Amino acid sequence: MAQMDNPFSVLDKRLNTIETFLLEIRQSLREHGTLPQTPSNRPRIGPKSAVQQMTGWPDGTFYAKVHQMPEGVVIRGKSKRLLFDLEKLEEWLKTPVNA
Repeated sequence: MAQMDNPFSVLDKRLNTIETFLLEIRQSLREHGTLPQTPSNRPRIGPKSAVQQMTGWPDGTFYAKVHQMPEGVVIRGKSKRLLFDLEKLEEWLKTPVNA
């Protein structure tokens, strides 16, 4: 009998792929000057996949670093998904201890 994947896991993976793709499109549009820059009072928000793409961290390192991040970098909503304020994350990554 074939094992069936958890449908929520499959949906979560597909949504992460879509989010990453949309973030890449948005960044590309910004770089080409066809999309206005995000106002400075509104944070850029990204999912786990965007952070892993930025940092190259494998899952184990990623979750260890999440526990070290200061308040405001990780945005915890009602869902279990991890979202990140990418500007605060970049600032945190620039500190020598966290690089």
